[in-house]
Formats: sequence, structure tokens, C-alpha cells
Amino acid sequence: MLSAQQQETEEAAELAMSRPGADFRSLLQAIHSSNIRNLSLVHPRGKVLLAEGEPARGAFILRTGRATVSISSSEGRVVILRIAQPGDVLGLTSLLRNASYNTTVKTIESCRTDFIRRKELMDLMERSQPAARAISQILSREVAELTERARSLLLPQTATAKLARLLLEWYEESGANKSGMTQITRTFTHEELAHMICSSRETVTRLLGSLNRRRIVRVTPDSILICDHGALQKIAVG
Repeated sequence: MLSAQQQETEEAAELAMSRPGADFRSLLQAIHSSNIRNLSLVHPRGKVLLAEGEPARGAFILRTGRATVSISSSEGRVVILRIAQPGDVLGLTSLLRNASYNTTVKTIESCRTDFIRRKELMDLMERSQPAARAISQILSREVAELTERARSLLLPQTATAKLARLLLEWYEESGANKSGMTQITRTFTHEELAHMICSSRETVTRLLGSLNRRRIVRVTPDSILICDHGALQKIAVG
């Protein structure tokens, strides 16, 4: 039988191999070879892992599940910047700046994380060039993703086009079935979808209803089925 440490190492290696690029794999290897103590936790849906404005006490490595990464205004308006996936390192930029967290991370399904304290991560970067290089690459990828996200939100577009672009992103991630259609599990509420396209819940409900009536998508209580990919593409660029 595997020891707890061996099992943890194998799980880390399995997760690392599923990530694109070698940066995340290098970071995990550096963490385990340095015997850094990290706190492994399981979180239910709706758990806030870190909150905007809180002191950056450490970073979370998302092992399983997904979480929203959002910012908010003083008036309470929320914008979801991206969806964190397994292997993402959350709170990293604030940690390196020794500043308060600049985003809020909230689970959208059951998640497992490893928490690493700031001092231990900073010490690792000083001792290990591979770890420092891996963190630099992870930050570079995150900045690129956020730049694309900001472009999609800020360029002049209708709410309909923004929603279509979002659905197309999920279409590409999910892949079409034999009938050419893609089913997207409805993990998000209409309000959360609105936060992703800088709109209102009422607008999202109306737009989904219109797409459903036009048979471009089929909306069910637990999924959105993309029926006409070509029509959705035309809306996205319109």
C-alpha cells in the first residue's frame, strides 16, 4: 500500500501531466522535492477561497474542480474575469507583491486545493531556479488570458455578441458530439453569466430565451445545448 506521501506525489504527477506546458509540472516537482508543508482541503460549491482586499496570506493550488475569479466595484458591481481550472495557482500575483488579494475566488463546484503560505513560497523561489522560472511562466500565461478576457469585455460589442462568444468558448472546450451539437452543463446561474459579460441577469435570461426560440441553442434546467454553431458564430462577430 502506498504511503500518504507517495500517494500525494503520484496524484500531483498525474495532475501535472494533464496541464498544458511544463511550467506547472516544474512547480509541483519543486514543491514536493522541497518537502514544503501544504494544507490540503476540500471545499463545497460556493466557498470563497480568498476575498478581494484581504491580506495575501498564501496561494491556493486548485487540484480538482473549478472556481470563478472576479473583481467588484465600490457600488457592488461584479465582473467575473475568468474560470480557474485544476492546476491554476490562485492569489499568486498578490502574494508576490506582498499586497492584499486583488480578486475574489469562489468555488462553483466541489474543489480540492493545496494551500501554501507566502513565506514558504517565497523561500522556494529563492532556493530553486526551476520553481522561480515556473512561477514566472504561470504568471505570463495568466496575464495573457486576462488580456484576452479584457479585450472581449471592453471592445464595442452588444450583450448578444458577448454571450455568443462566451458560449462559443465553452463549445471549443467541450467538443461537439456525433450530431454536431455540444451540451454545456449549466454550472452557472443567469446572474453569474451576466457577471461574465458585464450585463444584467434580466438581459441574460431574455437573450437565452431568444436563442432558444430561434433554435440556435436549447436551454434546459441543467444544460445549454448548442444546436447551430454557425448561427452562433455570426452573432458573435455581429
